[in-house]
Amino acid sequence: MDLFRREGLRFMELIGQRAELRLMNMEDIEVLYNLVQKNPNLWTYMVRKMDNLGDMEKLVIEALKNFDKGIELPFTVIDKVSNTIIGSTRLYDISFDRRTVELGSTFYDKSVQKTSINTECKFLLLKHAFEQLNMVRVQIKTDIQNVGAQRAIERIGGVKEGILRNERMLHNGRIRDAVLYSIINNEWNVVKVKLEELLTKHYDKVK
Repeated sequence: MDLFRREGLRFMELIGQRAELRLMNMEDIEVLYNLVQKNPNLWTYMVRKMDNLGDMEKLVIEALKNFDKGIELPFTVIDKVSNTIIGSTRLYDISFDRRTVELGSTFYDKSVQKTSINTECKFLLLKHAFEQLNMVRVQIKTDIQNVGAQRAIERIGGVKEGILRNERMLHNGRIRDAVLYSIINNEWNVVKVKLEELLTKHYDKVK
């Protein structure tokens, strides 16, 4: 847990060619909430309500508390092209005893969807999980109704493990089933090459 409490980690960044991930802070609350307001469909499959600014404030405060506990790395995503905040993603439910972590709680502004942003963010998070945190398993869950997310996870190398029935009740009262995916450490080198190839193809295309 000391790894998370070092003051220097407060300024931790994961930087790619297009995406920059920096640790979330309280100053991000209004910007992130405005993204959701501008793109209400972003929240269709999220697990908590987002009806007002106070809901985003609670989300950020909880994320930062979990950061201090050493069980979460919540990031704000910046598009380096426009130098603007365009979303958020995180590693959470971190266990150094089990050496496992979950990747998710992700949303992006519509303007960067279907760009390299999501692929690069996943690459940066997975690389950090396996190569810096020394995890043996990264887990990803998504709503069974979110077919687009399932295809995206499979595209980056996630292995479908099955369906978690009645995984949780959502804020709107719907009881969701979740599709469970994972990438494990002895698959990482293959997944890493695949992601690097996807990113290279995109970078070459936009040059």
